[in-house]
Amino acid sequence: MPAVFVPRAAFLAVLIGAAVALGGAEAGAQPPDANGEATVDEVPGPPPVPPGALRLINFTWHKGRVAMCAEEPGPPVEQGARLVPRTRVWVRDATATRQIATGVGTCDPTWSPDGERLAVVAPDGLWILAADLRQTSHLIDTRHAEAPANEFDDRTFTGPQWAPDASAVAVLVSNGATVWVEVFDARTGATLYSSEPETYEFAWGADSRSLRFGSRVVRLP
Repeated sequence: MPAVFVPRAAFLAVLIGAAVALGGAEAGAQPPDANGEATVDEVPGPPPVPPGALRLINFTWHKGRVAMCAEEPGPPVEQGARLVPRTRVWVRDATATRQIATGVGTCDPTWSPDGERLAVVAPDGLWILAADLRQTSHLIDTRHAEAPANEFDDRTFTGPQWAPDASAVAVLVSNGATVWVEVFDARTGATLYSSEPETYEFAWGADSRSLRFGSRVVRLP
Protein backbone atom coordinates (compact mmCIF):
# COMPACT_ATOMS: atom_id res chain seq x y z
CA MET A 1 0.00 0.00 0.00
CA PRO A 2 1.58 3.35 -0.99
CA ALA A 3 2.50 5.81 1.72
CA VAL A 4 0.10 8.69 2.30
CA PHE A 5 2.06 11.92 2.36
CA VAL A 6 0.94 14.89 4.37
CA PRO A 7 0.74 17.89 2.00
CA ARG A 8 3.67 20.25 2.44
CA ALA A 9 1.29 23.20 2.45
CA ALA A 10 -0.22 21.96 5.71
CA PHE A 11 3.16 21.93 7.41
CA LEU A 12 4.06 25.31 5.96
CA ALA A 13 0.82 26.78 7.30
CA VAL A 14 1.66 25.59 10.81
CA LEU A 15 5.25 26.78 10.55
CA ILE A 16 4.33 30.17 9.10
CA GLY A 17 1.80 30.65 11.89
CA ALA A 18 4.44 29.82 14.48
CA ALA A 19 6.92 32.16 12.80
CA VAL A 20 4.41 34.99 12.78
CA ALA A 21 3.67 34.41 16.46
CA LEU A 22 7.36 34.38 17.34
CA GLY A 23 8.04 37.40 15.16
CA GLY A 24 5.25 39.28 16.85
CA ALA A 25 6.69 38.49 20.26
CA GLU A 26 10.17 39.62 19.19
CA ALA A 27 8.79 42.84 17.75
CA GLY A 28 7.07 43.82 20.98
CA ALA A 29 8.04 46.42 23.51
CA GLN A 30 11.67 46.39 24.63
CA PRO A 31 13.08 47.36 28.05
CA PRO A 32 13.17 51.13 28.71
CA ASP A 33 16.11 53.04 27.25
CA ALA A 34 18.40 55.40 29.13
CA ASN A 35 15.68 58.05 29.14
CA GLY A 36 13.17 55.68 30.68
CA GLU A 37 11.17 55.38 27.47
CA ALA A 38 10.15 52.07 25.97
CA THR A 39 11.70 51.25 22.59
CA VAL A 40 10.39 49.08 19.79
CA ASP A 41 12.61 47.31 17.25
CA GLU A 42 11.61 47.86 13.66
CA VAL A 43 10.94 44.56 11.91
CA PRO A 44 11.02 44.66 8.08
CA GLY A 45 7.86 43.57 6.37
CA PRO A 46 7.48 41.12 3.50
CA PRO A 47 10.01 41.60 0.69
CA PRO A 48 9.00 41.94 -2.97
CA VAL A 49 8.18 38.69 -4.74
CA PRO A 50 11.30 37.54 -6.66
CA PRO A 51 11.26 38.07 -10.43
CA GLY A 52 9.30 35.32 -12.18
CA ALA A 53 7.76 33.95 -8.98
CA LEU A 54 4.04 33.88 -8.20
CA ARG A 55 3.90 34.40 -4.44
CA LEU A 56 5.91 34.33 -1.25
CA ILE A 57 5.67 31.25 0.96
CA ASN A 58 7.91 32.36 3.83
CA PHE A 59 10.93 34.60 4.45
CA THR A 60 13.52 35.49 7.09
CA TRP A 61 15.52 38.71 7.60
CA HIS A 62 19.00 39.25 9.02
CA LYS A 63 20.54 42.72 9.11
CA GLY A 64 19.21 44.00 5.83
CA ARG A 65 19.36 40.69 3.95
CA VAL A 66 16.32 38.55 3.35
CA ALA A 67 16.08 34.90 2.35
CA MET A 68 12.71 34.03 0.87
CA CYS A 69 10.89 30.97 -0.39
CA ALA A 70 8.54 31.64 -3.28
CA GLU A 71 6.45 29.56 -5.64
CA GLU A 72 7.20 29.52 -9.36
CA PRO A 73 4.60 29.05 -12.13
CA GLY A 74 3.78 25.53 -13.22
CA PRO A 75 2.38 22.29 -11.83
CA PRO A 76 4.06 20.31 -9.04
CA VAL A 77 7.07 18.23 -10.04
CA GLU A 78 6.97 14.45 -9.59
CA GLN A 79 9.97 13.21 -7.60
CA GLY A 80 9.78 9.57 -6.61
CA ALA A 81 6.44 8.99 -4.91
CA ARG A 82 5.88 12.68 -4.23
CA LEU A 83 4.51 15.72 -6.00
CA VAL A 84 6.76 18.61 -5.05
CA PRO A 85 5.53 22.23 -5.22
CA ARG A 86 7.58 24.49 -7.47
CA THR A 87 9.21 26.46 -4.66
CA ARG A 88 12.72 27.87 -4.64
CA VAL A 89 14.75 30.15 -2.38
CA TRP A 90 16.20 33.56 -3.19
CA VAL A 91 18.48 35.85 -1.17
CA ARG A 92 18.09 39.59 -1.54
CA ASP A 93 20.42 42.30 -0.24
CA ALA A 94 20.90 45.97 -1.05
CA THR A 95 22.39 45.25 -4.46
CA ALA A 96 20.88 42.08 -5.94
CA THR A 97 18.41 39.20 -5.69
CA ARG A 98 19.96 35.78 -6.27
CA GLN A 99 18.40 32.34 -6.50
CA ILE A 100 20.26 29.66 -4.56
CA ALA A 101 21.57 26.67 -6.51
CA THR A 102 19.40 23.94 -5.03
CA GLY A 103 16.58 22.05 -6.71
CA VAL A 104 12.88 22.68 -7.11
CA GLY A 105 10.96 22.25 -3.86
CA THR A 106 13.54 24.10 -1.75
CA CYS A 107 11.90 26.19 0.99
CA ASP A 108 11.91 27.26 4.67
CA PRO A 109 15.12 29.35 4.71
CA THR A 110 16.53 30.33 8.10
CA TRP A 111 19.67 32.31 8.93
CA SER A 112 22.11 31.13 11.55
CA PRO A 113 22.12 33.43 14.60
CA ASP A 114 25.31 35.14 13.41
CA GLY A 115 24.02 35.47 9.84
CA GLU A 116 27.01 33.60 8.43
CA ARG A 117 25.06 30.58 7.15
CA LEU A 118 21.66 29.80 5.70
CA ALA A 119 19.76 26.54 6.19
CA VAL A 120 17.10 25.40 3.74
CA VAL A 121 15.15 22.18 3.28
CA ALA A 122 14.51 20.47 -0.05
CA PRO A 123 12.97 17.20 -1.24
CA ASP A 124 16.45 15.66 -1.02
CA GLY A 125 17.20 16.82 2.52
CA LEU A 126 18.88 19.65 4.42
CA TRP A 127 21.28 22.15 2.84
CA ILE A 128 23.62 24.64 4.49
CA LEU A 129 24.93 27.60 2.50
CA ALA A 130 27.46 30.30 3.25
CA ALA A 131 25.91 33.76 3.53
CA ASP A 132 27.55 34.81 0.23
CA LEU A 133 26.12 31.63 -1.41
CA ARG A 134 29.59 30.61 -2.66
CA GLN A 135 29.78 27.48 -0.53
CA THR A 136 26.99 24.91 -0.40
CA SER A 137 26.82 21.77 1.72
CA HIS A 138 24.25 19.00 1.28
CA LEU A 139 24.32 18.29 5.00
CA ILE A 140 21.62 15.58 5.09
CA ASP A 141 20.71 13.60 1.97
CA THR A 142 17.34 11.87 2.38
CA ARG A 143 17.59 9.93 -0.88
CA HIS A 144 18.14 6.19 -0.76
CA ALA A 145 21.80 5.57 -1.57
CA GLU A 146 20.90 2.55 -3.71
CA ALA A 147 18.03 4.27 -5.55
CA PRO A 148 18.11 6.40 -8.71
CA ALA A 149 18.67 10.11 -8.12
CA ASN A 150 14.98 10.93 -8.64
CA GLU A 151 13.72 8.54 -5.98
CA PHE A 152 13.45 9.65 -2.38
CA ASP A 153 12.77 7.99 0.91
CA ASP A 154 9.73 8.86 2.97
CA ARG A 155 11.29 11.59 5.12
CA THR A 156 10.23 15.16 4.42
CA PHE A 157 11.94 18.01 6.30
CA THR A 158 10.30 21.30 7.28
CA GLY A 159 10.95 24.22 9.61
CA PRO A 160 14.71 24.09 10.30
CA GLN A 161 15.83 25.90 13.46
CA TRP A 162 19.42 26.71 14.40
CA ALA A 163 20.76 26.17 17.89
CA PRO A 164 21.54 29.54 19.53
CA ASP A 165 25.28 28.88 19.11
CA ALA A 166 24.79 27.64 15.49
CA SER A 167 26.35 24.27 16.33
CA ALA A 168 23.30 22.25 15.28
CA VAL A 169 20.12 22.41 13.22
CA ALA A 170 16.80 20.82 14.24
CA VAL A 171 14.03 20.02 11.79
CA LEU A 172 10.51 18.64 11.80
CA VAL A 173 10.40 15.33 9.93
CA SER A 174 7.39 13.60 8.38
CA ASN A 175 7.14 10.16 6.82
CA GLY A 176 3.51 10.62 5.77
CA ALA A 177 2.14 8.90 8.87
CA THR A 178 3.64 10.85 11.76
CA VAL A 179 5.94 13.75 12.61
CA TRP A 180 9.00 13.94 14.84
CA VAL A 181 12.10 16.10 15.46
CA GLU A 182 15.66 15.33 14.41
CA VAL A 183 18.77 17.31 15.34
CA PHE A 184 21.93 17.33 13.23
CA ASP A 185 25.45 18.62 13.81
CA ALA A 186 25.71 21.69 11.57
CA ARG A 187 29.26 20.84 10.48
CA THR A 188 29.29 17.05 10.12
CA GLY A 189 25.64 16.14 9.64
CA ALA A 190 25.81 13.59 12.45
CA THR A 191 22.42 12.86 14.05
CA LEU A 192 22.44 14.20 17.61
CA TYR A 193 18.86 13.43 18.58
CA SER A 194 15.61 11.94 17.26
CA SER A 195 12.40 12.47 19.19
CA GLU A 196 9.50 10.10 19.67
CA PRO A 197 6.69 10.17 17.05
CA GLU A 198 3.77 12.59 17.24
CA THR A 199 6.04 15.54 18.05
CA TYR A 200 4.85 18.61 16.18
CA GLU A 201 6.66 21.54 17.77
CA PHE A 202 9.80 22.32 19.73
CA ALA A 203 12.07 25.15 20.81
CA TRP A 204 15.80 25.34 21.49
CA GLY A 205 17.07 25.97 25.00
CA ALA A 206 19.38 28.95 25.49
CA ASP A 207 22.27 26.57 26.25
CA SER A 208 22.10 25.01 22.74
CA ARG A 209 22.20 21.59 24.42
CA SER A 210 18.53 21.12 25.18
CA LEU A 211 15.17 21.12 23.41
CA ARG A 212 11.87 22.18 24.90
CA PHE A 213 8.70 20.25 24.03
CA GLY A 214 5.97 22.16 25.82
CA SER A 215 6.73 21.77 29.53
CA ARG A 216 9.20 18.92 28.92
CA VAL A 217 12.92 19.58 28.43
CA VAL A 218 15.25 17.07 26.79
CA ARG A 219 19.03 17.30 27.06
CA LEU A 220 20.96 16.38 23.94
CA PRO A 221 23.63 13.68 24.33
